[in-house]
Amino acid sequence: MNISSHPYYPEPGSTNQRKGFAKATWFGTLAFLAGLVLAFTSISLDLNPSLMVRQVAIEVGIAIGVSIFFDSRRGWNNLFRGDLACMVALYFLTLIEFLYPQTKFDQLLTPEQTKHAIEALLIGFAGLAIGRHINFFKPALPQWLDCSNIPDKALFRFFLISAFLAYFYMFMSVDFNPVKLIEALLGPRFGVPWGRGRLGDWRVFLSELKLFSFVIPSLTGIIWNRRQSFRGWQIFLVIFIFAFTLFEGFAGGTRNVLGSYIATFLGGYLLTLKRPNIFKVVIPIAIMGYLIVFATRHMLGFREMGISRYLATAAYDTQKVQGTLAVDYNLNSIGLLVDAFPTKHDFLGLELLVVFLTKPIPRILWPDKPEGLSISIEEVVGADGWTVAATYVGESYMMGGIVAVILISLCIGVLANWWSRTAAFNTTGYSIVVNALGFFTSVISMRSLIALTTSMLPILGLIFIAKTFPGLLGVKRLRQK
Repeated sequence: MNISSHPYYPEPGSTNQRKGFAKATWFGTLAFLAGLVLAFTSISLDLNPSLMVRQVAIEVGIAIGVSIFFDSRRGWNNLFRGDLACMVALYFLTLIEFLYPQTKFDQLLTPEQTKHAIEALLIGFAGLAIGRHINFFKPALPQWLDCSNIPDKALFRFFLISAFLAYFYMFMSVDFNPVKLIEALLGPRFGVPWGRGRLGDWRVFLSELKLFSFVIPSLTGIIWNRRQSFRGWQIFLVIFIFAFTLFEGFAGGTRNVLGSYIATFLGGYLLTLKRPNIFKVVIPIAIMGYLIVFATRHMLGFREMGISRYLATAAYDTQKVQGTLAVDYNLNSIGLLVDAFPTKHDFLGLELLVVFLTKPIPRILWPDKPEGLSISIEEVVGADGWTVAATYVGESYMMGGIVAVILISLCIGVLANWWSRTAAFNTTGYSIVVNALGFFTSVISMRSLIALTTSMLPILGLIFIAKTFPGLLGVKRLRQK
């Protein structure tokens, strides 16, 4: 069969017909770096820690806005990039909460510790901004990323497959009773029947399929933009499952999960807009932005008690929840790590990379796999009984100080830039889903490098299905000439 004339396949060589690279402008980067320098030089030890960070948050926020303005001069499509997702996510994780009053923060760090934390963070921002202009890879789509054999008509089928894989274990753990499932979602975060142990067992294979839930939002964005190609009941089902996915992410109380859902939805939606304009771009981003801010205000309040009790006791009406915006105080963790390494603990070196690379391997296949770092973030900051995040900046500093922060930031910037450039060669909805999942990886990597390899599994899974089992999607394997 001559696939070049088959309606399932694009024209030969279409994966190498670029639409124009989305890339950062030098004017935008220089403006951003100037803002970082201003923030760096304006740090004053005479201010309280919270006010010190608030001043930096305002200056860096303005710098990001000015940078986005310059980048948008090349068109709205030029803003749909992985590096920009990284910078916005890092700002959200570290600085956005300081736009609100944070008097509690003054009791956590000294002005000197706060200053050192801010300096490490600003250097990380600068590394991301500079790294995105470094091109080590040629502007062509690698063969292993070519999913042009999957037509758009297969998107709905794959949406259903993803939903089945993502939620099969959850439904199985409640005997496929939807009422029990909703009750569990409304209960405490750590009491759900589908939760996994610290070390995991054979069920880890089923629980890890939950990663396919990150495919659902990006597919929703793409299917919505191409809704003329689908029937009404299909669109309704897609929206229903997407709404359930957002609810599940919200009820779970894990903000980075909900944030990743939103990031992948926006990735799929924005990458497939035919004629972007301010109405189609700004309004969806504003709605999703409000959603994540609203969720952030409440998720910390109910994840221990559950939504049901949270509503029944009117805990949402307390000053603790309503008075301010709380994210994670990641800057506090960064400050304590900078203070502890290397004066109290030796730098970890490549140890973190070993944990980072082996994270996706199930322990049932490798019983002697390292359980974690020799000295954890929780031990350093004095957290007992809960997990602590310090963003990739804090983890990088544990590896090798400021030098490691610079190198890791540059590498992330380079990879984010390369991934954004591959979007120019995507011609089918399926390949755009693969690319949109890079937004998920971008967001999650800002919170923790250790989660980076795990976040790549959905991307590898989609590529594996397209290359090995295209029949599942109702298409034939793309034959090479």
